[in-house]
Amino acid sequence: MACNLSRSRLGQALLSVGLLWTTGCLSFLHPIGAPPRDLVKPCDQLPKPCRDHVYIFFVNGLDPVDYGNLVGLRDYVQKMGFHKTYYGQLYHVPYFESEMCKIHKSDPDARFVLVGFSLGANLVHTLARAVADDGVQIDLMVYLSGNHPVAMMPRDKPDNVCQVLNILASGCMKKFGERDYADNLRLEHTCHFGSPTHPQTLEVLCTALTHIAAQAPGVLPPDEFAPTPLLEEAPRPRPVTPPRTAQRDDWDFLKPVGVLRPPDAGGADSR
Repeated sequence: MACNLSRSRLGQALLSVGLLWTTGCLSFLHPIGAPPRDLVKPCDQLPKPCRDHVYIFFVNGLDPVDYGNLVGLRDYVQKMGFHKTYYGQLYHVPYFESEMCKIHKSDPDARFVLVGFSLGANLVHTLARAVADDGVQIDLMVYLSGNHPVAMMPRDKPDNVCQVLNILASGCMKKFGERDYADNLRLEHTCHFGSPTHPQTLEVLCTALTHIAAQAPGVLPPDEFAPTPLLEEAPRPRPVTPPRTAQRDDWDFLKPVGVLRPPDAGGADSR
């Protein structure tokens, strides 16, 4: 009986772990609180249309369970007032490329920010190159723990990228990953999966986003212009009296007698 009970508990434990692993529910291991007021205030002072011109694309790496909580970072950015956010896995990059080109055509004032975690850092670099031929400029590209052992970090900055922020974890890769073309930030006492939720990451990223939004025009993007309000009741047409003429035409005999005017005395024949 005790053996069967132990097996039952073991099975339940394995099932619970399996469900967490397959549904990406491990983000709670790296929680993120609400943004502090001193970080939100400068962003709140900007007109909402300025923030709505900023489009942020998050690309996750080999982290299907979201252990690094990149989704939490996206939610944190949304709480800052940036609602034009996209989140995806490695296989969403082709869709992101198509979406960025569409946005570039519909919103000429769009500002693009790419954030890649782990192997996603390599993918956002590829994504930036892919949209260069369409004239898309990347205002900011962020590497989160790009110093991973799976693939080497990109060695150059695409020509259409204005700024690269390279946020590096410590741990076993603490001596690797810095790039001359990027602003390098080494997080102390942080593992690979801890970089997306690190306080320094949140502060630096949100400050950069606020700076980018401040450069955007304070007008609504094309797809958000408010429709012209319709009148509840159409105005009644103003009555217009047709002009009268004293000269008769050949069709006067068809008109009612009441609307005919007598001919001018000077024009009548005297008999």
